[in-house]
Amino acid sequence: MGHIIGTLESMEQQTGTDQNSQQAAYCDWHPSVETGLSCSQCGRSICTQCLIQASVGIRCPECGKGTKMPTFDVQPNFYARAVGTGVAVAIGGGILWIIFNAVFGGFGILSSIPALGVGWAAGELISKSVNAKRSKGLAYIAAGAVVGAFIISLPSSPASSSFWGLIVLALAIYSAVQRVK
Repeated sequence: MGHIIGTLESMEQQTGTDQNSQQAAYCDWHPSVETGLSCSQCGRSICTQCLIQASVGIRCPECGKGTKMPTFDVQPNFYARAVGTGVAVAIGGGILWIIFNAVFGGFGILSSIPALGVGWAAGELISKSVNAKRSKGLAYIAAGAVVGAFIISLPSSPASSSFWGLIVLALAIYSAVQRVK
C-alpha cells in the first residue's frame, strides 16, 4: 500500500487554492471585522455578531428581520369588525339572556348559565369576523362583549350578581378570550 505524502504547498497548487489569492471580506455592519460569511439572500458580508440564523441559512440584519405571522397581524379594519361584532353579541346576548331569565328565572344559579353561551358566542363570532386572527386587543373586545351582555341582562337576573354567578361570568369571559387571544 502506497501512501502519498506531500507538502501543503503542493496540495494547494494541485487544488488551486492559495491563501494569497482570496480577497479578505469585511462585515458590512462592522467594517473592522474580517469575515468569511455572507447573507444567504442578498450576499452581503456579515460577521458572527450581526448574523441572524434563519431556517434557510444565515441572514444579515436587514434580510433577517422578523415579520409578524399573518394570524397575529391585526390591522385596524379587523378591530373595527371585531368591535361591531362585539356590540352585536353584547346586545343580542343580553336580550337572549333576559328572555332565558324570564323563562327560567326562578331557578337561582340557572339564571347565570347563559353567560357560558354568550362567552362561547363572543369568542367564536369575533374570531370568524376577523378571519381567525388573534391579539390582546381582540381578547379585550371579546371580554367586553360578555361583560356588556351581563350588564344588559343584570336587571332581569339578580342571581347573576351572586358569588356563583360571577364565577360563571368569569368562566364565560375566559372562554371568549381564549378563542381570540
